[in-house]
Amino acid sequence: MKIELSETKLFNIGQVCENLIEEFPQITVSKIRYLESQGLLTPTRTESGYRKFSTSDLDKLVWILRQQRDYFVPLKTIKERLDKKGFDFETDEMPEKSDSDRKFEEDPITTGISLDIKGLAKASGVPLEKIEELNELGVIKGRKVGNKQIFEGEALITVRSAKRLFELGMEVRHLRMYLVAAQREAGVIEQLLSAKSKSEDLKSRVEAKRELNEVVALGREIHKCLLKLSVDGLETW
Repeated sequence: MKIELSETKLFNIGQVCENLIEEFPQITVSKIRYLESQGLLTPTRTESGYRKFSTSDLDKLVWILRQQRDYFVPLKTIKERLDKKGFDFETDEMPEKSDSDRKFEEDPITTGISLDIKGLAKASGVPLEKIEELNELGVIKGRKVGNKQIFEGEALITVRSAKRLFELGMEVRHLRMYLVAAQREAGVIEQLLSAKSKSEDLKSRVEAKRELNEVVALGREIHKCLLKLSVDGLETW
C-alpha cells in the first residue's frame, strides 16, 4: 500500500515517524536507525550527514514493519527477501485474509491511539491519580518515549471500563484479579503456539497469528459464559 505523499519530497527521520505513528504506534527514531544499520533501509544523506527518506523508502519501511507485525517475519528473512534478485516488495503478495480470519481480528478501535498519561486521563474522564494507580498495578502498561509513557488503545478501553467499575463500587486493587487471570491465560496460549510463532517457516507464523486471534476471541466468549453462570445466583439475592 502506497503512502499518499509527494513523490519528490524527501523526509527527515522525525517526519518519517510522524507519518507512520498512526499505523505503527511503537515506531521510533532508534528503530528506524536500527533497520538502516541492518541494511534494510538506505536513505540518502545530505552533505551534513542527515538522513533523507524518499516516498519509496517510506513504502519499503511500511512493508518491513507489516512483515514483522502481521506475519512474524524475522529481520534476517526480510533482508534475504529484499536482497533476492528480482524481488520487488511493492508487488509482494501475502496470503489473503479469509472471513474466519477477519472474524477474529483485533478490534480496530485499539489501533492508532497514542496518549501520554495526562491525555489518557482526559480521554477517559478518569482522575490522573487513579490512572497512575492502575499503571503501578500493571493493569495498564505504556511504552517509554523520551521522558514520557505513551499508552495505546487497549489502555484507553481498560481505563474507560475501569471508570464504570469504580462508579459501581470497585477499587483499583480489585482489578488485579483481571490482570492475574489474563497473565495465566497468556501463559497457556504461549505454550500452545510457541513452536509455530518461532518457526522459520512463514506459513507457520502466519497460522500462529491467526490462531492467536482466534484463541483470544474464543477465550473471551468462554469467560463471559462462565462468569454469567457463576453469578446467576445473584439474581435470587
